[in-house]
Parts: sequence; C-alpha cells; structure tokens
Amino acid sequence: MTVRTLCGILLVLAGGAAPAAEPPAPVGIPDLVGPRALALSSGTGIAASNEGIYLNPAAAGARKRYSMEALLLVDRRGADTSAQLFGGSVVDSLSGPVTGGFSYVRAQRGEFTGSVWHVMVGGPIAQDFHLGVSGKYLSVKGPRNASAATVDAGLFWQVADVLSLGVAGYDLVPIANEVVAPLGVGAGIGIGNDRFIQLTADWRADFDRAGKTTNRYGAGVEVLLGQLVPLRGGWSRDETLGTRWWSLGAGLVTETGVALDVGYRQSLDDPSARTVAATLKLFLFQ
Repeated sequence: MTVRTLCGILLVLAGGAAPAAEPPAPVGIPDLVGPRALALSSGTGIAASNEGIYLNPAAAGARKRYSMEALLLVDRRGADTSAQLFGGSVVDSLSGPVTGGFSYVRAQRGEFTGSVWHVMVGGPIAQDFHLGVSGKYLSVKGPRNASAATVDAGLFWQVADVLSLGVAGYDLVPIANEVVAPLGVGAGIGIGNDRFIQLTADWRADFDRAGKTTNRYGAGVEVLLGQLVPLRGGWSRDETLGTRWWSLGAGLVTETGVALDVGYRQSLDDPSARTVAATLKLFLFQ
C-alpha cells in the first residue's frame, strides 16, 4: 500500500467520523418576510408589496396600489415545525400622497408566541425618494415575555428605471428583549425592473440578537413571464441563523387583481432546515 493511498483512506475516515454540523437556528419574529423576499433571499432595495412593512417600510409605498394580503410562513427542522406565523395586511398608496399600512401577525409556534402589530406611514420626500416609518407593538410570551413598542424606518430611492436603492433600520427603540426585537440595519440594491427582469442584492446586520454582530448577505433574480407569472431564485449566507440558503419561488397574477405568491428556501448545510411562505393578494393598481 502506497503512502498516498494510506493518506487517502485516513482522510475519508476522518471525514466520516466528523461530527454533524449544528442545525440552523429556527426562524424567529425578526425573520418575518413574505414569499417574494424569501425566494429572492433579498429585497430591501426593490419596490415591495405589503411585505415591505417588515423589510423596508419606504419600499411599500414606491408603487401606487391598494393591496390586501394574507400571509403564512412555516419553518421546519426535519419533521418538526420550529416556527409558524400567519396574519394579514393592508397597504394603501392610492388614496393620497401619504402611504398608509397596517399588519397583524400571529406567532402561533416557535420560541416566542403571541401577536405583532405594525402601523406604517410613508411617502415621497423628493422626486423618486421615499421615506417610511413602521411602528411595531409586540405582545409575546417565551423565555422572556415582551409587551412593548418599537420602530422600524427606511429609505427607498428609485435612482433610474433600472436602478433602485434601499436602506432600513430595525427595532430602533430598545425593548430589553434582543431575541424578538434586535437592533439591526439593512441595505439593498435592485438592477432592472419588476416588469421584465430584476437582480437584487442585500446586506443586513443584527447587532445584539446573538450577543454579537451577525451579518446576512443575499442575492436573487426575478423574471416576469407574460405579465402573469413571476419566477424567482436566490442564495444567501446567514450568520444570524447559522447557515447558507438556496431559495426559489413563483407567483400568479391575474387580470382581476388577485395574485398568489409562494417562496421556499432550504439550507445548503442541513437539508432538513427549510422555510415556506405564501401570500394571497387582492390589489388595485393606478
């Protein structure tokens, strides 16, 4: 037996004996997104529908529309449901110069359970430059119960028809519970447009959720086929939950103003870790 062969056998045995990696942490209330952002693994820097309330409140008012959405998000680890959140939202940017939005989300399963309310206002402060603020009230039970209010805020700039930028700050008012309301900041960019093809990339940092600063990096692509079917895919590196994700999603937009979106992601490090989100929408465009 040659030395090279022996070394190869030892490497194989060492790899086989290596302990399994820790499973990714479960999704929590701060990780709430809709299926579009889930499938793209990003979305802070692109015009958003109602999920902008959670991701970048300024982006929710960047398109003139009235939209009602029902949302479901389920996170799984193997055969177990580690988190389940559902709720509904309304965003109105048609009725006047100021966009208003409301969301209620129920955390049914997970480390923390309870209710989260968002009230959002936003609008243009300059040509194609939007500001949005979302007041958030949490009433949840878990290792540390929380009944407190905090604030998210964001900016969205439609630089050109094929370029957009966004920044957002999360849980800017401390509530002494960093697990459900961690101070954070995010930024994103969109290249292209949502009427044909769009590339998007994000960065987000949580400053105190894990006792240290953790970062997330993600990128995705979205293509609209026949003005009816959006297809999406993405990838992200997630230091907060401790894994890398691949993601995909699709939707169906009807001429009657009804739409369905579904997003799915799965860990590249632990395939038993996966998240699914879906929304049913009713909307009117200007």
